Amino acid sequence: MISAKRILKALAVGLMLAVPAYAISKVNLFGLEGASDRLADQVYQRVTAADYGKSRAGQRAISVVYLDETSIENMKGYGWTRFPPTYDQQWMMLDDLINVGGAPPAAMFVDFVYMGQGGPAEGFEGFLAGVAAATRAEAWEDRPACTADPLSKIACVVAAGGTPIIFAKPSPADLDLFTDVQRALDRVTVLAPALVGEEAYPLITDYRFDPAKAQRLGVHGFDVSPAMAMYAAYCLKRTDACGIAGIRALKARGIAALNARPPPGAPALDRVFDAPLDVVWGSRPDPQYLAMTQAVSGRPAACRGQASGWRGRVLEQMTGLRGPGAGVRQECPYSLSLGYDRLVAGQGLETKDVERLLAGRMVLVGGHFRASSDWVESPVHGQVPGVQYHAMALDNLIEDGPDYRRNASAMLDSDLLKSLLVFALAVCGVLGVMTRNSLLDEAIAEGMEPRLRSAVYGPLYLMLFLTSIGVVAFATWLGVAYAHRSPINWIGLTGVTLAFLFYATRQTLPADLVGSLEKIRIVRRFLVWRRRCEAILKFEEDRLLPPKPRRPPAVSTTPAPSAIETEPAQETVDAQA
Repeated sequence: MISAKRILKALAVGLMLAVPAYAISKVNLFGLEGASDRLADQVYQRVTAADYGKSRAGQRAISVVYLDETSIENMKGYGWTRFPPTYDQQWMMLDDLINVGGAPPAAMFVDFVYMGQGGPAEGFEGFLAGVAAATRAEAWEDRPACTADPLSKIACVVAAGGTPIIFAKPSPADLDLFTDVQRALDRVTVLAPALVGEEAYPLITDYRFDPAKAQRLGVHGFDVSPAMAMYAAYCLKRTDACGIAGIRALKARGIAALNARPPPGAPALDRVFDAPLDVVWGSRPDPQYLAMTQAVSGRPAACRGQASGWRGRVLEQMTGLRGPGAGVRQECPYSLSLGYDRLVAGQGLETKDVERLLAGRMVLVGGHFRASSDWVESPVHGQVPGVQYHAMALDNLIEDGPDYRRNASAMLDSDLLKSLLVFALAVCGVLGVMTRNSLLDEAIAEGMEPRLRSAVYGPLYLMLFLTSIGVVAFATWLGVAYAHRSPINWIGLTGVTLAFLFYATRQTLPADLVGSLEKIRIVRRFLVWRRRCEAILKFEEDRLLPPKPRRPPAVSTTPAPSAIETEPAQETVDAQA
């Protein structure tokens, strides 16, 4: 009969491990817990990157057009003789992207921050007029329902037949400033905080400012991130509204506002997109990117064009490539990307290539300048420009919709979940050792030798270790695939579990193994050699200085007191005689 006392002991051991594990996780001593969490997520992403985006829905919808040092140098032949370029030149670039593809993009995000603290520069009025014409601002800028929040503004732009253009701005939570240039842009388009430095990618941010501060900083109800703004435009232009009831209500609100009808209430999309996005990076490059790079440069892309499967990536992470690749081993950009100067020159590009890059696409415009600080760390690609970060976040939303991967730390107490797993695995380990001892008792009772046979303890230990590792792997996969959360710290959990199992079986496992292997002749010789080595290397009773030899006790030459006292008496007797 199973002993309840032993079960309670196993539970007590598990509790003694789980409580300190939870406390250590919360303290995050020296940042080790946070670093371990990030490492677990990075390795997981590098292993599974080739499996992301099998439908390529986001990849077929997103394009990145960038400026870098080479672009600025090549554009000197087209009159770009200063940096930053003039407002006229920048509008020429945006106008090209809107018109040269044969059809305008579905939406655009411009990852350049226009502050204009010194006042509007030359050409700004033309720049502003061009943006207003693209967004059809005259149809909605005086409608309160359209300017109530950024999502309603995007819905009105789409309903008016315009192209939503989203411009980057600093976060009002970080910079208590809203310039005249930004306020002018805000009247005709949408401004979104480019939160590149955030650990998790925010979607909808409610700063909870008072009305006066919100108006002073240009916050209309709430702010949306660039990826969320672009995703809203993407869904608003689809007949099925991406299957999201809130997007359908948003579309109806935009149409009603433009037709001067009482618009329905603003949909609560913050309940659908209720947590920051944990960006998932893919490694399979767009085939069109490889083809365009070959056509424009005349040579293959200097990156890893063929994505290997997860088995090959596991081997890579276990051998030399413990991190993002470099040089020809670096992953190619996941999204279709092309420098603006290559687009202007047109060398190697056909009309269909330009149409494929721009027409009806979600186009993100940004910088790839090496001297810029607008770079983020990708677990798959290494250092990437911030515009690629926004593109990957948008790709996640297009691929997964409301089932995007949420950042675990923002949704639940992941430390508690890890501690519960430690508790369960520790209890299973203790029960496994107790089961081994019960089997040994039965073997002795049946008259067998006092050790377990390999056919008995082999499957027992194998099941114990593999089950523990399998539980951690299953919990990690379940959280990512079905709970849509970032992976738990599976590296730390596996290490703690294996360390405890080796500690719990530190006596039984060696005894069982030796008991089976010592029957083999070569093993017996090895054991004899090991004992000799242990005897030679044993140091626990050795001393650095040899002890001094003990002196033997000294022998006394003085007569005993009784002898001294009796001898004179004897002489007196002799004299009398």
